[in-house]
Amino acid sequence: MAMSAPIYNPSVPFQSAILGGITEGKRVTIQGQVHSHAKKFAVNFICYNNDIAFHFNPRFDEGNVIVCNTMQMKSWGSEERKSNMLFNRNTYFDISILVMGHAFQVTVNGQYLLEYRHRVSYQTIQSLQVTGDLSLSCVTFSPSVDMSPAPPPYTPGYVMPFQAAFTSNFGKNGKILIMGNILPGADRFHVNLLNSRTRDIHLHINPRFREGAFVRNTQNRGIWGPEERQISYMPFHPGHGFQLEIRNEGGSFGVYSSGAKLFNYVHRLPFNQIDMIEIGGDVILTFVQY
Repeated sequence: MAMSAPIYNPSVPFQSAILGGITEGKRVTIQGQVHSHAKKFAVNFICYNNDIAFHFNPRFDEGNVIVCNTMQMKSWGSEERKSNMLFNRNTYFDISILVMGHAFQVTVNGQYLLEYRHRVSYQTIQSLQVTGDLSLSCVTFSPSVDMSPAPPPYTPGYVMPFQAAFTSNFGKNGKILIMGNILPGADRFHVNLLNSRTRDIHLHINPRFREGAFVRNTQNRGIWGPEERQISYMPFHPGHGFQLEIRNEGGSFGVYSSGAKLFNYVHRLPFNQIDMIEIGGDVILTFVQY
């Protein structure tokens, strides 16, 4: 089962059916920004009978605490509270919720936060709801690892730079989705699509924050071509989360951020020779799907 298409920039309150239901190994990724005067927000996994299997509720107005709970037959159970608040007002966040056999595991900005043991069967969950004082930039439902023939999404903890070989060469409808967090004070990072044998870099994407430049280029036989730098605005900023999507669109790559197209980059080398991705620089990765 392939990963369902990311949902970009949905309005809040947000609610969506979870295609294929919830199974062990399924992952939900939520990216967005907490409002500057936020009091609270909530992520709810809702069952077919309107019970809430998992209520994840950061509260800024109660001393920066995260409340977890379950609602059955319109009655809330006992709260589980955690004071390790990994969210801040007016900042971007990346929440990853993994469904395990015994619990939900929550990671925030690449850092493990908590596990919440199941109180009702996760197999009865049918939708996801997000409410409160936040804006959403992307919601992604990833299939269970044991159900997917595609490579599992990259999870935090691997040493940078990140490298991965494609299971087959980059196709005419190839698509890559990268999510992560740019380090505070970052200078630059890069994404390279290349051929592992020749080391030719077909697409080099290189945001440079101190220069205020977004450089694209190709390296053929060790020689860089002319740089392309034109862009209407810099979509990425140090200390914030980012989303980058690369699509093969016929004669060019289309590069997107949060669903908005940034630029086209015309192929300078045959795209079907691409069989590897490299990511390096001043970022922490939370999700890579190809």
